Amino acid sequence: MKSLQAIQKTCKIFQTLTKIVMILCFVGSGLLLLGLICGIVISSTGAVIAGNMETLYRLTSSASFFEMVGSLLAEFVVTLTDALLFFHAWKYFSAEQADGTPFSRRGADMMKRLGILLIVLPAVSAILAWGICTIFSVPQVKAPDLGSEASIVLGIMLILVSVILHYGAELEENRDAR
Repeated sequence: MKSLQAIQKTCKIFQTLTKIVMILCFVGSGLLLLGLICGIVISSTGAVIAGNMETLYRLTSSASFFEMVGSLLAEFVVTLTDALLFFHAWKYFSAEQADGTPFSRRGADMMKRLGILLIVLPAVSAILAWGICTIFSVPQVKAPDLGSEASIVLGIMLILVSVILHYGAELEENRDAR
C-alpha cells in the first residue's frame, strides 16, 4: 500500500502542476488573441489606448503588419494546442485521483487518448503554424518551433503505458471477482 500512496501523492502533485500550466497556456492564448485584435484595430484606426503600430511591431519583433499578424496567429495556435494537451493530462490525473488507482479501465483509456493526442495535436499545430507563417511571410527565425519528435516518442510511450494500466485493471477486476 505504500506504493499506491506514493503514486496517489505523485499524481496529486502532477494534477496541480498540469492545472497551473494549462491555465497559463489558456491565458497566454487569450493574450495572443488580444494582441492580434489590438493590432488589427490599431492598423485600421491608428491607435488604441495610446498605442501605435511601431510599439506593437517592437513588442512582436515584426517588420510589417502581415508579419505581426502571422506571428501572433501562429503562436496562438501552438499555445492553444499546448493548453488542450495539458487539459487532457489534467483530466487523466483528476480521474486517477477519483478512481484511487492508476489501474482502471477509464484511466487506461484516458492515458491512451492522451498518447494519441500527443502524437496528433502537435503535428496538426505544426502544419497550421507553418501554413500561417508561409501565408503571412513570417521569417523562419520568428516562426514557432515546429519540431514534434519528442511528442511522438512520448505519445508512443503513453500508449504503451496505457496497455500496462489496462492489464493492471484486468488483474484488479479478477482479484475483486474472487
